[in-house]
Amino acid sequence: MSEASCLFGRAHAPRRGARLLVSAVGLACGLLASGLSVAADVDDQYRQGLYLRETGQPYSAIETLDAILAANPSLNRVRLELAVAYYRTLNYEKAQAHAQRVLDDPKTPEAVRLSVLSFLKQIELEQRTAAAQANKLEPAVSVGLFYDSNVNAGPDTAVLGNGLILSDGSLAKPDWGYVGQASLTHAWQSAAPVRMGEQTARYGWTSQFSAYQKTYKRHGEFDLGVLSLATGPTMVIDKLGHANLNMQLDYLTLGGEHLGTFYSLAPSVSVRVGRDGELTLDGQWAYRDFNRAIDEGRRSHEQAIGVSYGHLLLSGRLALQVGYKATHEDAVVDRFSNRGDEVFLGGRYRAWQGGDLFARSSWRVNDYKGVEPTFDVARHELDQRFELGASHQFQSGWLDNWQFATTLTRVTNKANLSLYAYTRDTVFFNLGRSF
Repeated sequence: MSEASCLFGRAHAPRRGARLLVSAVGLACGLLASGLSVAADVDDQYRQGLYLRETGQPYSAIETLDAILAANPSLNRVRLELAVAYYRTLNYEKAQAHAQRVLDDPKTPEAVRLSVLSFLKQIELEQRTAAAQANKLEPAVSVGLFYDSNVNAGPDTAVLGNGLILSDGSLAKPDWGYVGQASLTHAWQSAAPVRMGEQTARYGWTSQFSAYQKTYKRHGEFDLGVLSLATGPTMVIDKLGHANLNMQLDYLTLGGEHLGTFYSLAPSVSVRVGRDGELTLDGQWAYRDFNRAIDEGRRSHEQAIGVSYGHLLLSGRLALQVGYKATHEDAVVDRFSNRGDEVFLGGRYRAWQGGDLFARSSWRVNDYKGVEPTFDVARHELDQRFELGASHQFQSGWLDNWQFATTLTRVTNKANLSLYAYTRDTVFFNLGRSF
């Protein structure tokens, strides 16, 4: 390898940010300058190993470089390139072992020893970070106030047709109240990396217990409480994406009474697209077991599948997402069975240090299977939602690391039956943090 090729390699080696303080090319050039070059009969194999590593095939590169060292164990230049290949597959132990062996060699020049020491320090930092993430326990809390213009989702008009007129008590009821939420999340991640083709993966398991309470000032019969327990495996594939399977149980109360218990299974797979994009495919199978006699006909099974795409712009300050979701719900009584199609669009913008502005819109069409009593027709609805919000995370003072957020949401539900057509506005103010 000539000095010119060293300079070329430095200019075109892929960036890894702060994770790699010293490049493999830099280490190799340091050894080359000291005269410790690779023998001519293995030079082609050596170059092939570097090519494989720099083109996203680190495991094949390890096999190639390992073969060279098996026959030529004194080639420290090759050993350092192998150490970096192991580093890129997150195998810090082997990367450290090979780099340390070069450092312990008395023939290693002083300039190269300094580079190797920096490399070893970076490995130690990565190892400490990985150990800290192996078992992570994270509690979180939030409290807030809200205003709801239509607590009971009352229709926009009292005239329903067929000679029916609702009483004033059945129309929209405005109210305000408070919300509180607390959660405890445990995340485990395997220490040892797993090879998947030419990619490196880490397995994990995430569990969470959370409690949510929404309480109205005057209309306590609509107070909502949710106790949730979720758990499931995760997998993160370096530079490619991640996947998880979430198994969840929700215990719901309404007005202080047991409303029902919901069970769900939700797989999700996300794949990176280019440098700033991510494509996600997710699904859900849910069983809703309602407890009250009045809700007996609503007991149901639901299946859903969705796809979304997210993209970062303006150096990560702006995040956009667009997606589609299809659902199918089979209930005990046909009038509650339905299929739906939803499209949504959202965005988040980092407007100032610690502050975000966000917006989301969705349009959902629901077609119900059975006919409604009295009206003798099946229900058809178009649910439109628009949300605006802002958040700020404090970075000093007694509110350090707390986040304040406010959201304004408008829901407009258009239906072929006026009984189900309504408009609802909610405003939330929340203060919360993770510990």
